[in-house]
Amino acid sequence: MATSRLSAAQRSQIAEALTLSRFLTDKSQKADAALVQRRRERLRIIQQTLQTCAHPIQRDALPISDIPLSVRQSFVQAALLVSRYFAVGGAGWRGTLSSPTLAKYRPDPIPSDWSTPTGMAAIADRFAVPSATMAAIAEHLIHVDQDIEQQKRLITAVLDTVSLSADAPDPLPIKPFTLLFQHLFNGIQINPARIEALFTPTQLYFCVDFPTDDSDLAWADLAGPEHHPALKQLHQQLSTFSFQQFKRFPTFGPCDPAGIDSHWIQQVCDRLNADPQQTCSIQPDTVIQRLSKSVGIIPRKAAEMFLVHDIWGHYWQLLFSQFNSDYATLADCGEPLRLQETAYTSQGPLTCRELFHFADTEVLLHSERAKQFFHGEVRQRLGLLFTHLLGELIADIAEFKFTWTNPSAAHELPSSSAFTDYPTNLDLTLGDLDFLFLRVLQPLLELHLSPVEASPLETELLAAVPSQQLSAEQVLRLEVSLKQAIAQLYQVFLAEYSTTYLPTVQTEDSIFAEVIVNLLHLQNVINTLYVDPELTQNVSIPFQDLLIVFISSYCSGDSYADFWKIDQVLADYFIPCLHHLKVSIN
Repeated sequence: MATSRLSAAQRSQIAEALTLSRFLTDKSQKADAALVQRRRERLRIIQQTLQTCAHPIQRDALPISDIPLSVRQSFVQAALLVSRYFAVGGAGWRGTLSSPTLAKYRPDPIPSDWSTPTGMAAIADRFAVPSATMAAIAEHLIHVDQDIEQQKRLITAVLDTVSLSADAPDPLPIKPFTLLFQHLFNGIQINPARIEALFTPTQLYFCVDFPTDDSDLAWADLAGPEHHPALKQLHQQLSTFSFQQFKRFPTFGPCDPAGIDSHWIQQVCDRLNADPQQTCSIQPDTVIQRLSKSVGIIPRKAAEMFLVHDIWGHYWQLLFSQFNSDYATLADCGEPLRLQETAYTSQGPLTCRELFHFADTEVLLHSERAKQFFHGEVRQRLGLLFTHLLGELIADIAEFKFTWTNPSAAHELPSSSAFTDYPTNLDLTLGDLDFLFLRVLQPLLELHLSPVEASPLETELLAAVPSQQLSAEQVLRLEVSLKQAIAQLYQVFLAEYSTTYLPTVQTEDSIFAEVIVNLLHLQNVINTLYVDPELTQNVSIPFQDLLIVFISSYCSGDSYADFWKIDQVLADYFIPCLHHLKVSIN
């Protein structure tokens, strides 16, 4: 992490930008439209004045040996993965909904030889990628291709259960989709007049005309009264944050595996396993998990705001990158601290159990270990948060592509951001950071001790130590001593938090401020590269789609460390890599 010494004026501007982003992303208030516009303009002015938070961009070619192998490896992998981008996006979408944004969206054209063995060898040779590294990339591509084909067969089988095929003539009937909705969402029978749907070869989306108020009359036309509670719960899940949403990356939708019809899932499995292309038997649990990640619900009135973002911006991240594993771990970040929680410190892995020493009825805390544990655990949690920030940032860039390639139709893609003419959205990114920063750290800082009941951590610690020889009074003393040690643990955590991790930009040692500065560096370099006149005129290389896939490829290792480097990597090496890529395909 490179520390930046911000001036007092820059700190003041960043603090104001945070306040403005909180206001603009607060959906609970009904602010005056003129006030919203003034604050949007003020935020844009601040962003422009913070352009100094930018690295100079290396535009000249560099010797291949001057480009780090990690960068070359990620770039080659991204170049080969981007040839699959078309297959996992919205190409070939169909539905009852007429979406102008999906109809006009176009991925970059890909040179035909990039997916051939000869083309792959030429790219690997040009970037001097070692044979072992190239073999690992090739293996990854095989798995990606297998996952894509498996997902395509799954969506085909799902449609087949309701007698719907991808090549059915227009207009598509709505009834098959209402049946699918019923199978996927706990048997809810929805009024066909209040739902639209669409599918791609890999994804399925329902656009529901939810009521604007919560009265029984408003919900009466959506479904029968017996389905109102379940529908209201679905609607609430679309706007209420839960860490469990991350389990369903990249749709983050409410398709709960527990609510999917098991008998129908068996029908899907039967169709899949009867397919000659299915080389091994697929199990219901696998189908359920795949569907929970590829089925979404969108409010009908907001459909155009989300379709491109989700379909072209997010879904490929599941198959191309390692983001999925980070999101799976992030989903558990709201859980209370447990015995086997493991922090990876500079001295090696350290479990929560190792922070406590038991001696008869006394429990002692290893304070230095507690400090190491806290910083290691915070690093891991912030790394997961960084993955989410990057995942959303990339999806915003893909969304911007619609505006960039269809300037006369920009109004067809509504946005809640003030930065619709930029590839990245500073206000939304600051809003995500501000919203999640404390939430991912909360279980480390929130203490729940009671004299009448034990917390999960207490229960697990007591079960892990021998106490059979203790009397009832001694056990009571042990329990109290453990509560005191845990209270001391949280005091250590709070002290370390207050010195380093407070979400403020007013102190020079604030990691929170450093994250914002790094995001500014990253957004400024992306905003420059993505619309660079020289690059956009070179149609032989799909550099815009390549840029976002490269970011995901490079940041699929150590999410914490990679976040602090990706801005500098893009500035120093992206254009030089493009130079070498151009040579390799000529």
